[in-house]
Amino acid sequence: MYRFFFKFFATVLTILTANLLTTALSDYMVTYKSNYKPITFTLIGMVIIVVVFYPLFMKLEEWIKSISVKVMRSGKSVAGKFLGLSLTFVAAMIILLYFYARMWYHIDFIRIILHGKLGSYF
Repeated sequence: MYRFFFKFFATVLTILTANLLTTALSDYMVTYKSNYKPITFTLIGMVIIVVVFYPLFMKLEEWIKSISVKVMRSGKSVAGKFLGLSLTFVAAMIILLYFYARMWYHIDFIRIILHGKLGSYF
């Protein structure tokens, strides 16, 4: 049972982190689109995406799973097997929520929590 949850949590964190990184890189690339003609930029962008993302995707899953395993195991040693896994997953999800909210809506999730305005964002 623990192994199932561990694998599920590691996969969820891997997917969300990989998407966050690739979206941030894509958004950064698009800021240069006004410097080129549309078809030229599209072709250059497609080449850059393949050159950057191919090795990134080949290694990213391995890196994130390795980091997830280390983080979740440290949570296990601190709070026990299932509680540590759950607390580590929730902490990682809050960190990812911060970065996604920052990227998509330009809001500071931590500041919202500290000022007690969380209810107005749901």
